[in-house]
This record gives sequence, structure tokens and C-alpha cells, in this order.
Amino acid sequence: MTRRWFVAVVLIAGLACAATPGSVGSCGSDELDASADFDSYCRQRAELECTRQFLRKEITAETRDTCRWKGIDVCSVSSFPSDCRPSKRLTEACLNALASFDTLKTNEQDLPECKQKVLCTASPVASDAGVENP
Repeated sequence: MTRRWFVAVVLIAGLACAATPGSVGSCGSDELDASADFDSYCRQRAELECTRQFLRKEITAETRDTCRWKGIDVCSVSSFPSDCRPSKRLTEACLNALASFDTLKTNEQDLPECKQKVLCTASPVASDAGVENP
């Protein structure tokens, strides 16, 4: 009888201490609400855009690779505008939309998750950079 009582107490205590539905991870801020890292976002976006163009047969594999390197160069001299700090959640939504085969035929600028109103566009840091925004 003592063993059953002990098991019952442990089960009840486990249920009393368990997380309630919806409370998982609620003990702090959501890391996706933090400001996005521009360099990481920009590089991933540039590479995805080049890959999408290749998959749509708009460019060759060699051009795709050149496109990726140019995108990385553009990102190294770009940043979010000073009045724009999108969250990781917004940048991840854009990157996920770009990575999806379901959106492959949609032009990158037409993806709702990547629109300027939803997600800020990149702007060159230096005016003499001689490169366009990704």
C-alpha cells in the first residue's frame, strides 16, 4: 500500500509541476522577437534569390555562382536603414518563403513575406559602393 501511495504522490506532483498548454518557453523573451542580424539575413536572401533564378532556368549554374558571390559582396557594404529593425521572425518568414518550392514561380519582390512594408529593404552604407541593394 505504501508503494502505491508513493507512486500516486509522485504522479500528482508531476502533474502539478508540469507546464500548462501554451506556457512552454514563456519564461523569457522570444528570441525571434529580437532584431535580425543584417549580414546573415542578407547573405541568405541573396543566395536564395540566385538559386531561385537558376531553378527557374533564368540563369546558368556558372551565373548562379557568380550571382551568389556578388550578393555576398553587396551585403558586406549594406545595412538595414537606420529607422528599420525587423525582427528575426520577419526575416525568417521571408527566407522560408524564398526557400519554398511552392513559391518558386513567384517573383521575389512579389512575395508578401518579403515586401518592404513587412520587411525593410537594405540600403548601402557608403554612397560610392557602386553596388545595388539585394
